[in-house]
Amino acid sequence: MRFDPRAGARSLIGDAIGAKAGETLAIIAEDPRLGIYDAAVPAVVADVADEMGIAARIVPVGDHAGLDEIPAEVARALTDCDHVLFHSRLGDTLRFSDVPGSATKTMSYALDIGVLGGPSCTVPHRVMERIRAAYDAQANRARQWRVTCPLGTDISGSQDIERVAAGKAEDFTVTRYPVCAPRPLPCATASGVVAVANWLMASGNRKYPDDEVMLPEPVRAHIENGRIIGFEGPQSLVDKVRTQYRRVGDLFGLDPFFVHSWHAGMNPGCFYPLRATSGIERWGKVAFANPRYLHFHTCGNYAPGEIAWTLFDASAQLGGKDFWRDGIFTFLQSDAVQGILAEEGIAELEIRQDIGID
Repeated sequence: MRFDPRAGARSLIGDAIGAKAGETLAIIAEDPRLGIYDAAVPAVVADVADEMGIAARIVPVGDHAGLDEIPAEVARALTDCDHVLFHSRLGDTLRFSDVPGSATKTMSYALDIGVLGGPSCTVPHRVMERIRAAYDAQANRARQWRVTCPLGTDISGSQDIERVAAGKAEDFTVTRYPVCAPRPLPCATASGVVAVANWLMASGNRKYPDDEVMLPEPVRAHIENGRIIGFEGPQSLVDKVRTQYRRVGDLFGLDPFFVHSWHAGMNPGCFYPLRATSGIERWGKVAFANPRYLHFHTCGNYAPGEIAWTLFDASAQLGGKDFWRDGIFTFLQSDAVQGILAEEGIAELEIRQDIGID
C-alpha cells in the first residue's frame, strides 16, 4: 500500500473542497484528546493548502454539538471563509442539515494521518465521485431493492423514482471526504427481517448517554412498511433492545420504531487497523465507507435516525441487479466503472477487507 498523506491532502483540498489559490479555508479541528480525530491531519492539510496558495487556518473546537449549538468561532468561519473543512464530529451531526453560511462545507472522515495517506483517500476524489455518479445514474432508476445477509436478513422495499428525479430524495448537505457511501435508500415501504448483530450504535446525529448496546447473539427485527413490529431472539437481548429504543425515543420525544433508510460503503480502499470493539464510535466513522459494511438508519423517521444497525458482508440488489454481493461492491466491475478507470489511467482500485472485524 502506498502511503502519501500529502497526496490525500491535495485530493481533499483541490477535488473535494474545490479550493483555489487566493481563497480561504478554515479547518475545524476537534481536540485530539477526545480520542476520535488526530492533530496531524489539520497540520498537513494547512501546509499543503499554503503550498497551493490557499490561506488556511485551524479553528480548535471541543466536543461536538448540533445545528443549534454551533460554536461562535465556527459560525464566523462559515460566514467569513470561502471553505470550511470539518475535521470534527460537529460536521457529522450536520451532514443532513441545512448548514448556515456561504462557505462550502466538507466533512472529513480521514480521522488520522493513516487514513489520509491510505488508499481510500489517495485515489483522486474526482475518480470516486465519478464512480458514485455512475452508480447514482443506475440506482436512481431502480424502483425495487432487496438486502440480504449471511445471518438471515431478508428485507425488500421500493423508492419513488419520480421523487428522486425531482431532486427530493434524502441526501447529504455537506461534501464527504473520502467518498464513503451513496445516498440512503428509503425504507418507508420496506418489509422483511433484519438480523441485528454485534451491537446497536448511535447514528452520530445527536449525543446521548449509553449509546451502545452489545449483542453477543443476533436479534431479528421484523419490519412491515418501514416500522419495527417486533424483535425475536434471546429474551434478555430482546428486552435490552426494546429498552434502548424506548429510552432513546423518550429522550428525544420521537417514535422510535421507524426504519428510515439504508446504505452501504462504496470505497474499497477503506480499512481500519484496530478491532472495531476498541472504540465503536471511532471505528464507525471510517469503516462505514468499506463495502463490507451496510447499515440501516432507525429510531426516528428521518436520516440518519438515532440508532444504526450494522450488517457485514451483505448483498444488495437494486432493480433486480446485484450492486453488492457478500460485501463486495460488484458495481466496480461494471463497464461504466471500468471505463472511468481507463479514462483516469488507473489500472485497478485497491481492495481492502481489513476493517476491524472477522
